[in-house]
Amino acid sequence: MSYIENTIAVLCGGAAGAVCRFKLNAAIMSGLTMSFPLGILCINVLGGFLMGLLQGAMKRSGKPFTVGYSLLGTGFLGGFTTFSTFSLDTFNLYHTGDLMLAGLNILLNAVICICAVWAGYRIVFPRTAAV
Repeated sequence: MSYIENTIAVLCGGAAGAVCRFKLNAAIMSGLTMSFPLGILCINVLGGFLMGLLQGAMKRSGKPFTVGYSLLGTGFLGGFTTFSTFSLDTFNLYHTGDLMLAGLNILLNAVICICAVWAGYRIVFPRTAAV
């Protein structure tokens, strides 16, 4: 695929992913009264799981980089998941003195998201040990 096609795929995927993140976060957080950023945690875990599925599918297909990966991986999942919002949420928890929730947010995002990538990958490659 050409550079322009890949760029357009990333642009379209990123826009769609960002809109989905915005809507899903609002839906998750709408009825909650807690200060913990559960919406972003759920989005990052789901995004990690989907990235694992995508990586496994790309490896299985033997095509490590296509316009589809640009659209879905770099674009959609890049726009859907968010390190900057996770960082801001953690800072805000820390800044307001809720050190326990700030630490919990860091721990849960790191551990659960990595496990979600692994789980998604294992769905595609259930018997292989190497990622």
